[in-house]
Amino acid sequence: MNKFILPSLDEMCNDCLIRLQQRRSRIALGIFLVLFLNVAIAPALYAATDSLSRGNAYALGLLGLVVIGLAAYLTAVILKPEKF
Repeated sequence: MNKFILPSLDEMCNDCLIRLQQRRSRIALGIFLVLFLNVAIAPALYAATDSLSRGNAYALGLLGLVVIGLAAYLTAVILKPEKF
């Protein structure tokens, strides 16, 4: 009797599709949160400086959020490298 049962191709495809959809929803949620925070940060940055245009304030706010996100990611990679 064979102890190892391989899943069918249909089951493997369904499992891969479910994982892909979960990953996409995480990415979409992350992008939404970054844009939402940028809408909150950019007007404050625009009000604090008189020399910036509105577009530059939004770009700097987005750049700041990306830098903070990268710092958090790299900190997680340094603290738990076996997870990655």
